Amino acid sequence: MVGASLMEDKKTSNNAIEINDEEDFASLLAQYERSHDLLKSGQVVQGKIVSVFDTEVLVDAGGRSEAILKRDEITGPDGSLLYGVGDSIPVMVDSGAALDHQLRVSFIKANRARAQAALAEAITSGKSLEGKIVEIVKGGLLADVGMRGFVPASQIDEQYVEDLRPYLGQTFTFRVMQHDLPNGKLILSRKAILKEAAAEKRKETLANLAEGQQMRGVVKRILDYGVFVDIGGIEGLLHISEMSWKRIKHPSELFHLGDHIEVEILKYDREKNRISLGYRKAVDDPWLKAAQLHSEGTLVQGTVKKLEHFGAFVELASGIQGLIPISEMSWTKRLSHPDQLLRVGNLVEAVVTRLDVMNRKLSLSLKQVTEHPWELFAREHPPGEILQGKVTRAADFGLFVELAEGVEGLIHISELADVPTKALLGSFKPGQEILVKLLAVDLENKKISLSLKAVTDAEAQDSVKEYQESAASNGSHSLGESFPRELRRKTQKAE
Repeated sequence: MVGASLMEDKKTSNNAIEINDEEDFASLLAQYERSHDLLKSGQVVQGKIVSVFDTEVLVDAGGRSEAILKRDEITGPDGSLLYGVGDSIPVMVDSGAALDHQLRVSFIKANRARAQAALAEAITSGKSLEGKIVEIVKGGLLADVGMRGFVPASQIDEQYVEDLRPYLGQTFTFRVMQHDLPNGKLILSRKAILKEAAAEKRKETLANLAEGQQMRGVVKRILDYGVFVDIGGIEGLLHISEMSWKRIKHPSELFHLGDHIEVEILKYDREKNRISLGYRKAVDDPWLKAAQLHSEGTLVQGTVKKLEHFGAFVELASGIQGLIPISEMSWTKRLSHPDQLLRVGNLVEAVVTRLDVMNRKLSLSLKQVTEHPWELFAREHPPGEILQGKVTRAADFGLFVELAEGVEGLIHISELADVPTKALLGSFKPGQEILVKLLAVDLENKKISLSLKAVTDAEAQDSVKEYQESAASNGSHSLGESFPRELRRKTQKAE
């Protein structure tokens, strides 16, 4: 009985083991199937490289069998593998989800999907994207931000850019303007990022802006009347008059786009939001030494910079500009415009006639460099001297004669002859050269008195004396026969 009982217990025990084994196998099978769920097409998983062959790579992607990956997808430009056996890489199930043994995966598509997912997340959250400019295309640029996006030329910088080549290869931050990721459409803007940064910087700059402040800035625009300088998200105007102590014709003589310069805040109008800038330094102001360098009566040298109907502007070596009025250009010539005597660029000498430091005005004279021709004439020609002159014009009361350039005298009609007539006055023609006697010079009133008949009388006396001396030596000639023919000719001409 005992043996029978033992046999029965053993049989029961064996059956229990068989049942437990079946349960363990079913449990293990279920566990395996749970850990190897059926992969779906388009699913991205992390896979491990198991084997590498000539054209294919086996990847354990978590399926019921290894997946096939094209070797080219993990091969670098030089032909070497980017990943090896044992490396973990992301892959996308390409096809064969229903047939594990033919499961195919793609490394490239997995990366693209991940990039698109990251892009979608960034777009949804409003984040900016960083990318590298990889190509110039019609109308703009292509940037790689995980996928290629189009950057219109108008959106690559704050201002429209004609030449896009300098941007090629550079990495920037972009804002997404439009997108359709499933269809590969992505339009980006760098301009939006720059504007946001400028707005923030502008806010900070305005909060700390004060007149008299020195700031660094960048030249953004150049116009005829000045340049606009970005001093920190906001632009101020540097007027042409505040660029240099010397006069310049155009701001481009001193500045170029993109120049980094130091400027001073001259004025800030908060209501109109206008900022006036200065560039020239107060310590360099040439007017500070004007009284020392250019006192009245000083002879100076300068270059003609500008001609106006009323005079010529001359820039001196100190940088100060003075005006030569048209009336101070010549002693002798009546000018209707300075260009009759001067040209822009001429180097001239002038005398300082007036210095007004307070109002920054300097008056010059060109003619005073030389002595007044009347003063020179009076010093060199005493009264009583016989001079040769040129008839300039006739008047009812006499004849005007030019004695030197800018010096004109008058032969009163009573000094033409002992018995002057209008016919005699009219016989003289402009340009005719005659001999005259200098009677008097009135420098204060600029008047010179001349005589024609005094010349004839003097010549007659000399001729009579000459005759008497000749007659005394030979005693054979009468006065009429021996009167010099030259005297008779001049007398007849004068009459």
